[in-house]
Amino acid sequence: MSQIEYLIIDWGTTNFRAFAIDGSGQCIDKIERKMGLLSVADGQFSHVLADTLSNWLTDYQQHPIFMAGMVGSANGWLDAGYVETQASILSLAAKIHHFALPWGAPAYIVPGVSHLEPPGITDVMRGEEVQVLGLQGLCANGDFCALLPGTHSKHVAVTQKHISQFSTYMTGEVFSLLVNHSILGKGLPEQVEDRETFERGVFQAQQDRSLLTQLFSARTNLLFKNISPSHVHSFVSGLLIGHELSQVKERVYIVGGEALAKRYLSACQLLGIDAQIFDGDSCFISGIQMIKESINETV
Repeated sequence: MSQIEYLIIDWGTTNFRAFAIDGSGQCIDKIERKMGLLSVADGQFSHVLADTLSNWLTDYQQHPIFMAGMVGSANGWLDAGYVETQASILSLAAKIHHFALPWGAPAYIVPGVSHLEPPGITDVMRGEEVQVLGLQGLCANGDFCALLPGTHSKHVAVTQKHISQFSTYMTGEVFSLLVNHSILGKGLPEQVEDRETFERGVFQAQQDRSLLTQLFSARTNLLFKNISPSHVHSFVSGLLIGHELSQVKERVYIVGGEALAKRYLSACQLLGIDAQIFDGDSCFISGIQMIKESINETV
């Protein structure tokens, strides 16, 4: 591992990912842990980071570290603030927070992005801005719409290489709440993913009916044996993703992990939405590298 030049870290609420980058900008190793902010007690971020890296790399203390995600939130290591839309690689680099780690290596935390949508509704993102702007280098396009599925799914418009606007959809979190803490998930057997039932939910979500009304149909379909008890999660997932995608009116790049991105791609294909998947980790690495290269330009 002597080839490492610096480390890139995506540190979110529930997950931690670190990438070792060599002198040519290639990722030569990676670790991933269920070690998000929620698992860090009493603000001991430096201790947790040192313990994690020391179990991975023998010489971790000499490498600069570039971080983004919820690690830069008010509940994270430190509050790196927000850059308002229109946000770009240069504006993020200009506001990056630079500090020294306890072992002497330099560290950087990228700020998030905020967007004010009339009439006075503010939206925010942390970590996704790095992926979206990093996508520019992979898709060779300065104008596009990106969709980043997850707990809080993001739809992001990029115009002339700037994040111009975005919206958050609590699709993943609502799914978890419904299947774990509501009548829709009560007393169900082990769930099996079923494509046909998922597609049924996606199509039903396109009807001109309230989502709240449609969600209850997961219960009635079960009662009247219209869907299998082991496929309820697939139906609810289809309803929620289909409802979210009803807001997509143009070609979209899906950025994320393989399993969830493929589910969204399948729904897009059903609805006639032109979509293409890009790996979330590759976009994140690309974005951090673009910000890193721009830091000196902003000084």
